[in-house]
Amino acid sequence: MPWIATSLRERVNMVSSKDPSRTPQSSSFSGQPVSWANLSAKDRHVFIESITRDLKSIEDAWHCRDGIRLSECIHSLKGALFIVGEHAAASDCAVAEQGIQTQDLDACAGDVERLSTSLRNLLELYGRS
Repeated sequence: MPWIATSLRERVNMVSSKDPSRTPQSSSFSGQPVSWANLSAKDRHVFIESITRDLKSIEDAWHCRDGIRLSECIHSLKGALFIVGEHAAASDCAVAEQGIQTQDLDACAGDVERLSTSLRNLLELYGRS
């Protein structure tokens, strides 16, 4: 994730890693989200670009009916959103991811649409700040 500062990148990697040996250490991971206000203008810009790409990837996977890729995109995004303190959008990710993994894609269409709406709202909000 090139858009984030090293400490945030490390946090995201630790949270999203499937390797149990890469769990956060107390010295490098406080468990606290990084505030939007504390990100540099450059990091904010790249975050917006990253969310835009993630949204497109999610929509592309949905239109291709690729549940595996859709779930992977959403899972990765969920960790990054939690790290920056966007818990509502991250929760929307969790709900959509769970639905994709346990139901037919058509059954979770509403969850994926809610997630898309949440991401668009974040883009609108952060695009103004």
